[in-house]
Amino acid sequence: MTARALQGRCHCGAQRFVAPAPESVTDCTCTTCTKRGTLAAYYAPVAVELTLTHDALTAYEWGDRMMTFFHCATCGCAVYAEAPAWTTDEGEARSARVVLNARLFEGLDLAAVPTRHVDGRNDW
Repeated sequence: MTARALQGRCHCGAQRFVAPAPESVTDCTCTTCTKRGTLAAYYAPVAVELTLTHDALTAYEWGDRMMTFFHCATCGCAVYAEAPAWTTDEGEARSARVVLNARLFEGLDLAAVPTRHVDGRNDW
């Protein structure tokens, strides 16, 4: 990892990850993001190291099943999501992504990270 690597963890510490500091985060207003309280940091899967306690990890899929969201079954924190590779309606290829909850990074000043606001309730 070339950028400064940061550690993240859920509240109880059962779910952990290491990833480069995010260049930006996304604040989405879709029902899933707002109800889970996440700020999304997007990564290529090879850029993230996940250390998970699988018996304390719960998966959730909704709608078109394009993404799988994972939260800690012990403390309830939204930890990450997986998005597979896909092609847009316009034929543009999109790579697979891991979406980390940037609120779980340790020592990250989120106020200093550029935030992209997405109206996920009305623009989709």
